Amino acid sequence: MRRSYISPEYQTKSVYGTLNMLEESTFFGAKMLEIEDSININNLDIIYYQTLNNEQLDLSIESSLVSYVYSSSLDKQNNHTLVIDESQPKYQLDNNTKWLLTIDLKSIISNYLFATLKKYRTFEGIKNNMNIYNNTDTAIRSYINYNILNRYRYKGIELYINYQDLRNQNILKYNNTWSANNVDIKNLLTKIQTETEFDESSIKISFNQEKPSSTYKFNYYFNIIFEKI
Repeated sequence: MRRSYISPEYQTKSVYGTLNMLEESTFFGAKMLEIEDSININNLDIIYYQTLNNEQLDLSIESSLVSYVYSSSLDKQNNHTLVIDESQPKYQLDNNTKWLLTIDLKSIISNYLFATLKKYRTFEGIKNNMNIYNNTDTAIRSYINYNILNRYRYKGIELYINYQDLRNQNILKYNNTWSANNVDIKNLLTKIQTETEFDESSIKISFNQEKPSSTYKFNYYFNIIFEKI
């Protein structure tokens, strides 16, 4: 049988553009998501609506369902640790205790951006079967990782410390409390040392308690500031 050298026919099939969450530049340009120049993650709640399977299709219907609330305060609380520096001498431990505060920057800003995209319904009309993950929420988080996170960098932190007298309740020694009620300029702590991971995924902050640990505990809170590159 002789070969005809005629190329076989191929079938063209349309696919959803949302199957690829990575924005790729072309000669004619590419779509670009407008983002904020600066982000201050403080004590903000973000409210959004969606269907029971996480899709956003019709706000008039979804607004009758239970709303979803992103709490930046709770998110920061869940993504940080505050521990005593074990290397300090006992005299310092009993007086001006040195504390180590480690914050997961990447998780916090990722969760904030996710809630913001949900609030503004950026992916409205995208169904679960229109992405490779078969899950719209997973697709949005993938979009954030691919296209938005690298457009922000860590700028600074505002750490607030409010001391509480322990002279009548010594049992609470070293038992510090996370509280957004401490955000006041008079409670702002400026004497801190910071060490940021090379990829800015996390930061470690060290500071000393300014009032004796034997008679004072403290309530604390922090705001994180990011800026667009």
